[in-house]
Amino acid sequence: MNKVKRNGSMLFAAFLILLLGSCNNQSNKNPYENHLGIRPATIAQLDTTNYTTIQWQDTITHLGHLFYGDTILINYSFKNTGNGPLYLTEVRPGCGCTVADYPRNAILPGNSGILQAKYTTEGFPGPVKKYITVKSNTSNGIFHQLQFDATLSKDSLPHKNKIYIK
Repeated sequence: MNKVKRNGSMLFAAFLILLLGSCNNQSNKNPYENHLGIRPATIAQLDTTNYTTIQWQDTITHLGHLFYGDTILINYSFKNTGNGPLYLTEVRPGCGCTVADYPRNAILPGNSGILQAKYTTEGFPGPVKKYITVKSNTSNGIFHQLQFDATLSKDSLPHKNKIYIK
């Protein structure tokens, strides 16, 4: 029964992709927008033949020396270098000390976006290295890994608990 249901879902998704692909496709419109209640990002992730490409400005950020309790905002800039709409379909920070905010809507070809990570320095002093995994509808790899590193100190200095943007 589950196999029949799964095959039916895949057939429906393939039908949607064919239906959307046969419509009058304008470059400034998102071909995945629909009135069926299906998230465009979901359809874009299934449409592997029309994946786009992404170019990250930097995937590694060195934060230097930080103090316990500081909050850091890290911006990762990217550009849609392909021919179709770009979706960041899932963003997963490697631990609870990091939260990521990213565009949920399509980034059209030639446009850019920013993924912002908010890192709160808590934990043991010493070197730290954190990762953020990004899933997207891109032919140059659907998974992209962003990274930042720093050295933490528990020293209480006057600038403790401030927010920095890197």
